[in-house]
Amino acid sequence: MLKNQQVPASPRLWALLAVSGAGALALDLGTKQWVWDSLRPTGRVVVVLDPWLELAFAYNRGSAFGLVRRLDYPFVLLAVTVAMIAWIVLTTRAPHGTRLRFVAGGLVAGGALGNVYDRLFRVDALGHHGVVDFIKLNYPWGGSWPSFNIADAALVIGVILLVWDLRTRKPPAAASPG
Repeated sequence: MLKNQQVPASPRLWALLAVSGAGALALDLGTKQWVWDSLRPTGRVVVVLDPWLELAFAYNRGSAFGLVRRLDYPFVLLAVTVAMIAWIVLTTRAPHGTRLRFVAGGLVAGGALGNVYDRLFRVDALGHHGVVDFIKLNYPWGGSWPSFNIADAALVIGVILLVWDLRTRKPPAAASPG
């Protein structure tokens, strides 16, 4: 093999990306729908691990983890999502792409698509588009981390795994030209 010649990723690796992305997306959309149908109308809070973990409906019109409270221009996040997915495809196409990189890419893509779906199709009673958040982590000393959802968790875990893989994996040594 010549130096700098790229070897396409195997179909198995692309299938791994697709399965991890589809799994994250399905889990995210399914849990959000359950929260929308079950917790939103009643205002009920499900205590999972008292006092640290609760499930409670929150409607986020801003960005992940409530960093931006209200987003009047959702197309900005749509553009960021498209750029993120393009970056994943380019990163995973590298000739030394690993299984971990493909799983991580799938998690990021699935999480991004889950929140994009909500931003496009989830509308509250006032006609505002937003994202369903429901996971609430409470601090032992009081207060809590901003509510989030499965898509946010998949994004964060996927990015951490991608960075880990990119920093720890070295490309295979190129074969010397014959």
